[in-house]
Amino acid sequence: MIEAALSAPRDYPNPETLRYLYTATRLAIQKLTPIVAAQVETAAPGPERASRERAVDEADAIMREGLSPSSLAASLTVSALGRALLGLHHFAGGEA
Repeated sequence: MIEAALSAPRDYPNPETLRYLYTATRLAIQKLTPIVAAQVETAAPGPERASRERAVDEADAIMREGLSPSSLAASLTVSALGRALLGLHHFAGGEA
């Protein structure tokens, strides 16, 4: 799913596939964000904590984006969701 979301601007999926990727990545982000946010709370100050904070902040920001009726804009949003999910997935240890 992450790979498909990341490649959406290049592959230009049909609207149905974009809606599926949009919904699926959002659900996965909703699941992983609390896990990584909890890691932030218990991490010592430093680069690892800052990286986790950035991943949570980026995920929160892209979650505010709706799915545009424009295929190109929707593909870009789905790709951004995929990047946010990839970051959270990395820190959550593959939980998804």
